[in-house]
Parts: sequence; structure tokens; C-alpha cells
Amino acid sequence: MGVLITLLGLFYVSCSTNTYMGRWMKWRASDVNDYQKFPAFEFLPSPDPFHFIKSIDSNIGQLLIEHGKEKISLQQLVETSETTAFLVIRNDSLLYEQYASGYTRESINTSFSTAKSITGLLVGRAIGDGYITSENDPVTKYLPELKKVSYLYDSIRIAFLLDMRSGIQFRDHDLPWGDKPKAYYHPNLREWVMQLPVKDNPGEEFQYNSYNPILVGMVLEKATGMVPAAYFEKTIWNKLGMEFPGSWSADSETSMMTKMESGINLRAIDFAKFGRLVLNQGAWNDQQIIPADWVAKSIQIDPHHNVKEFGEEIYYENFWWLYSRDKFTPYIISGWGHLGQYLYIFPKKNMIVVRMGKGLGSVESWGKVFKVIAERDSVPLNFKK
Repeated sequence: MGVLITLLGLFYVSCSTNTYMGRWMKWRASDVNDYQKFPAFEFLPSPDPFHFIKSIDSNIGQLLIEHGKEKISLQQLVETSETTAFLVIRNDSLLYEQYASGYTRESINTSFSTAKSITGLLVGRAIGDGYITSENDPVTKYLPELKKVSYLYDSIRIAFLLDMRSGIQFRDHDLPWGDKPKAYYHPNLREWVMQLPVKDNPGEEFQYNSYNPILVGMVLEKATGMVPAAYFEKTIWNKLGMEFPGSWSADSETSMMTKMESGINLRAIDFAKFGRLVLNQGAWNDQQIIPADWVAKSIQIDPHHNVKEFGEEIYYENFWWLYSRDKFTPYIISGWGHLGQYLYIFPKKNMIVVRMGKGLGSVESWGKVFKVIAERDSVPLNFKK
């Protein structure tokens, strides 16, 4: 036994975090400080930052929230639930802004999978700029080498990647041979995703798959001639009046592929600006950043995109989660991320809720918490999830 432990110890020490297995062994479970482990593309703050109107509503913090068998105030919940930032914005007014777990307004938060939703916006911009003809283009138009992997890649449209219906293999577990950690930790994502088999018929079944946004990133890279992070910085980041610097993580110093499935690192107040962009149909003040028709399509309910395993009211479109009661219009548009990173947009309320955290904090449903805030002075939203 002692020899085995010694050999395992030597193996652990010899593992390099420049390799996938080294990262899996040494980094293990992902956490909110992962932005310190990966290299990144750095973004500067705006010379003319946009500021939400500060109009703090002290009543929001006193809203009672069901938590287990008791009700506690939102303020108590924020302070005891691994939350790092919690913002409520309505009509461009910052109504509630609280930080916890040692974080402040200046602290960096990472997006995890909410980066997928922002990637969806970036595709719309690339279509508007003419780099991509249509979301209905086959992925092989931009990555023809995939034809050598499987003839089925010819049937995978960019839209199928955006809607998580590509059919590409994705073993959704955290063991070292699983695709979930490989999509996150692999140091050469371009190389890895270019050999994946297609397991199901493209365009049919929904499967949440982090390889899909990575392939979208490769399409963007080929179509624009720029790394996606640089294209994002030029076309979106620099337009939104960001108050603080930010970054987008890359897979490794050698590859420097933008981690499209995760890894936008920024302050919560700047993260809220993506919500404002969507609320305004892709416009930022007097400038159209994302084509309005793309934003409209991204929040249009398609009955075929109902994700019943998540809830009868939940749909998925262009890397956004949508909630609809009437099967026609969304009453919530949202991005979700690992460990409880949330961007919730309530269109009819002109409201944005941002919650970021180190974990979920034993909260059964953060969505229900956001619903309490949104409906506090109106007819209930009939939120079921």
C-alpha cells in the first residue's frame, strides 16, 4: 500500500497543468477563482463609462423569501448564501446593489455558462457584419475539415449548435474520460473538438453540450479572421461603457482559443449591461450593436425548443434560456452559469437581476427569488420552476 501511495504521489507531482490530465488531477472541481488559472484576453474599461442611475430602494432588501421552512429577508439571504453580488435594475435605475462573501463592487466575478448567452449575441453581430451568411449555414462551410470526421457534420447547421441540438457526443459527467471536464480543462480545444463523433441525428434532440459554443467560436474565428475574444472586444465590449476592465479566459498559452463555453471575467455592474443590451433589442443608446432581428429571434418562442426536462415553461434559443406561459412570448430571458451565476431579464418589467456567487448557497431555486422581486408590485408571474 505504501508503494502504491508513493507512486500515486509521484504521478501527481509529475502532472503538468499544461496537460488535460494534469489539470484534472490538480485543479479538480471548477471554482470562481479559475480565471486566475487560465491565460486570458484582457479588455480595458471605457474612457466614457455608462452608469446606471443610483436609486436604491431599501424595501427590496426587506422582501421576505422562502428559505427552507422559514422566511428570511432578501438581505439575509444574500449575506448567508455564498452570494458575491446581487443587483436589481429597473428602467436604468439601480434599485438594489449588495455584495457579500468578501466581495465588493470592484471584485472580479466569472461568468461560467452565461458566456454562452453572450456568445449567442456575438454570432448575431457576425451575421450583421456579413462574416456569417446565416445561422442556417452548415458548420462545414467554415470548418470543412469536419467532413473527414463524419458525413453528419454536413447536416449540422450553426443554428443546431446555438440551440444545443447538434448531436455531437457529450458525456455529461466529471470523471476524467467525460466530456464535461474536457470541454473546460483541455489545453487545446481547437484540436480536441475537431475529432468528436456525431452520436445523434443533428437538429433533433436537445442535449446541453459545451462543445457546441466552442465550435461556434471556431466558426467565428474562421469567418472573421479574428480570435473571438478580440472580435467581441471590438464589436460589443468597447460599445457598452464598461466601468472596469475585464477579460475572457483562453484554453492555454500555446493555443489561446477563447473559452466560449465559459470564462468571461468582469464586475457584476458591467455584467448587467448585457441585460440592458438585450432589453433594448440590441441597441445601446443611439447605436445598434446587435441586429434587432437577431435579438428578436433569440427570444422568440419555438415550440420545438421546449426543454421539458427543465420545465414545461422553459425553452432554449441561441444559447439563451427562455420562460413562456403562452408558448409565444417570453416573460423571462436568462443566462445561467455554474455555481449560481445568473443574468435574469424581465422584459415586461424592464428589469434586470444579476446574482453571482461562489455556490448556490442551499437555495432551492434562485429563479423563485428573482420572481419575488419582479412581481412585488404587480400581478404574479406564475413562475413554476
